[in-house]
Amino acid sequence: MHALTPRKLVLLATLMVLWAFSGLTGRDAWKGEEAVALGQVLDWLEHGHAHASAVPLHTFLAGLAAKLLGPWLDIQDAARLISGVFSLSALALTGLTARALFGPGFGPAAALLLMGAFGLMLRAHALLPDSLQLAAYALLLYGAALARRRPGPAAGAIGLALLALTLIDGLSDLALGLLILLLPLISRDWRERPYRQGIGLGIALGLVLGGLWFAWLGAHDGLGVWLDSHGLAGLLPVYDPAHLVSLLTWSAWPVWPLALWALWHEHKRLARASALHLPLLATLVLFYAALTPAFSRDGAALALLAPLSLLAAFAVGHMQRSAAQAFYWFGVLCFCFLALVFWVHFAALEWGWPPRLAERLARMTPDYASGSVGGVQLGIALAATLLWVVAIPLFPRAQLRPALVWATGMTLTWLLLMALFRPWGEAGWAWKPVLAELDRQLPAGACLEARVEPDTQVMLRYHLGPRLARPGQVCAYLLIQGRRGEAASPGPDYEYLWLGQRPRHKDQALRLFRHGDPS
Repeated sequence: MHALTPRKLVLLATLMVLWAFSGLTGRDAWKGEEAVALGQVLDWLEHGHAHASAVPLHTFLAGLAAKLLGPWLDIQDAARLISGVFSLSALALTGLTARALFGPGFGPAAALLLMGAFGLMLRAHALLPDSLQLAAYALLLYGAALARRRPGPAAGAIGLALLALTLIDGLSDLALGLLILLLPLISRDWRERPYRQGIGLGIALGLVLGGLWFAWLGAHDGLGVWLDSHGLAGLLPVYDPAHLVSLLTWSAWPVWPLALWALWHEHKRLARASALHLPLLATLVLFYAALTPAFSRDGAALALLAPLSLLAAFAVGHMQRSAAQAFYWFGVLCFCFLALVFWVHFAALEWGWPPRLAERLARMTPDYASGSVGGVQLGIALAATLLWVVAIPLFPRAQLRPALVWATGMTLTWLLLMALFRPWGEAGWAWKPVLAELDRQLPAGACLEARVEPDTQVMLRYHLGPRLARPGQVCAYLLIQGRRGEAASPGPDYEYLWLGQRPRHKDQALRLFRHGDPS
């Protein structure tokens, strides 16, 4: 594949930045996993103990972003911006790895294909450590690919990647990282001296840096507790592979069919195709990792996208013109259909057409008020749609064309979701509206005892912090979380006052009670 000109590289970098940082601010946490991660950031800001969190490095960096950006953004928005940094780093490092493995031109293809993966969009724009883990494995793969030619810089990248993996999921991620580095030695082409020297120095640097971390923990009496939750036990148990395969069929689209095509294309000489050995072995290792417990539901599968994108970039670079054209037009049709679906749903939400769809959406989020989308957001959505449609025929007729349509299509999809449906998402998934209604039920100065799920506890702390009961404090008001239809009275001395819930989470009803005689 031909290398891009400096002008095209600038356009690619602009597209990557737009994709990574759009839609990160101005919204509440929508997933329980985001709320749990936010709670760990709040703990670090209040108590300064990032090492006690489930993912210390993510908690520290998100908390640092919240501190630095505090004068301009609230904690939640500032912490979520760090996900954009991780996602952008993962894209760039995956591209650099493809360039080191396959040559010039393959780097942009790998970065664009990773951008176009369906499963990356939502998780990369959430306050989750999954994007950090993806970036750490991408850095490790870059170091391994670079070690065959430049052992010195590769050792630095490998050492930092191993330290990052240790600070993400502990010894489990460290062991998996070492396995990715050592398995290529099975291949004769990877047993050359530069690679052995590069990974040897890198592993030594990573172990030294990890040893300093363990020494710091031991000095603060936290090593035993940390190892209990970050030890090698994280490599077990192994879950049902069928669930992971079904998840990857959509979340790793379109990179997984291209990766399979690359292996099929080279299957007769796979032993001699040394450039494919590293991403193939990394895929096998991370497939196993995705079968083990992770911080968030299905989050471990995200790291798989990096080696799969490398294999997919190889496929795009060696694809026949007819196959590349078919893949390109399939992408065009997919995203034209998605854009049409989004605009029809927006018309139903805002203007009540088509009527049956409008009625169904109204039942899903009864608290949503039409007209919530401002003129600026509507203008952004219209401009993005028209620009993409106009740009389709102008995409260069090159091997990079299929990857370009998937990356720009996913960027358009995300921009439309954030511009047209963010208020609808807030009305259906966010905690803020229902907690604001709860706040209105409480008299001024009243405190609240909460018996709720951990994610709800975090959001209560974030939105209603001064009202929550402190340890040992007796409050007249009690909040209980449970299913909507179940009896949840705490006792005969409590008066039932209020019922609230997020419309899209009907199994998480909140009931407010008052103790004793209201008079």
